[in-house]
Amino acid sequence: MEFIKRNAHISELSMVRRVDKVMLYTFLALLVLCGAVFFALIYTDTMELAGALPIISVPFLIVGLATYVHEKMWKALVVAIAAPAALFFIGLPLLVIFFVAFLLVGCVGVVSVAATLQRFVFFAVISSVEYINIKDKLSLWDRLVLFAFNIPPNIDTRKVTMDYNLKRSGIPFREMLETMFFAFLVGVALWIYISMNPAFMYDVKLYEAPIFVFSLIMFIPLLVLPWTPFKSLNVRITTSYRDFSLYSGAVETLRKMAIPVFAVAVFILVASTRIDIQVELMFIVASVVFNLIVVAASSIIFYLFFESAFVDDAVTKWKLFRPIPITAELDRGEAQEDDRGMPERDTSDLGEI
Repeated sequence: MEFIKRNAHISELSMVRRVDKVMLYTFLALLVLCGAVFFALIYTDTMELAGALPIISVPFLIVGLATYVHEKMWKALVVAIAAPAALFFIGLPLLVIFFVAFLLVGCVGVVSVAATLQRFVFFAVISSVEYINIKDKLSLWDRLVLFAFNIPPNIDTRKVTMDYNLKRSGIPFREMLETMFFAFLVGVALWIYISMNPAFMYDVKLYEAPIFVFSLIMFIPLLVLPWTPFKSLNVRITTSYRDFSLYSGAVETLRKMAIPVFAVAVFILVASTRIDIQVELMFIVASVVFNLIVVAASSIIFYLFFESAFVDDAVTKWKLFRPIPITAELDRGEAQEDDRGMPERDTSDLGEI
């Protein structure tokens, strides 16, 4: 455990490890490289859009394999490699082999990147929230946090807390279902965007629709899983009336951004006049099915292998930084027995006394 100085500021707390930096920077470099290859193939007419799109998902495969090796999950790695190879020798279509490989390896890469993003944003978000309503001028990050978590402008955000005694005895299916619902909303928004742009799907053939959708849906857990710790730890702003849950605020933001069902129907009708209706229906079915499969697999992997380490680290550092309630009496003459030598909160945070 790193030493936290007595007058530490919450913005100085970090759960980012060296391996997290290597993982994230490697993924971003691979994503840029694969993106460049993808656009080069499209620009030179070497490959069609649907055929080239899976290239941008390759970084997940590489990170997934690296995660298996780093975590020494040798048995799981053997299964992940052997299963697609066996399907290939059996003679199953390459499309099926592609799906199996990405579920066994790619989903691990997705979760690994998402877990890394969690460590980068968790305390950064909390630090921003605590001071967001007492700053004279908000930064771009503060504005993004204010919007993303739907924080009301008239709430005192200086009292942020979380649950410290989270213990998992298995997969939290209720939370996993909530995560899947969250991801489903994101997937619907993605499907609406593509459906209302028929030119984007003009070259997609009926048999290409599933792989086209699967390649895009692999990115959805990256938009959803980084926020699950705010739900698991029940990070909230305490008030004298009702606590404000940051996770609930994020869900509410997404709901507000959702396009009404009527508009969805209109977009479908517009799209169906320009592209093959069978392709549109296949796209809809593939979106729903693959979204549920990928998010379910990613959620199971995350809650089984990644959440516990993150929660333990987050709670330990939070307790070291704030061992007593911030609403405790300030500037006491003598230190009490239970908090002697603990970090002190800067009284200026709470304004003039």
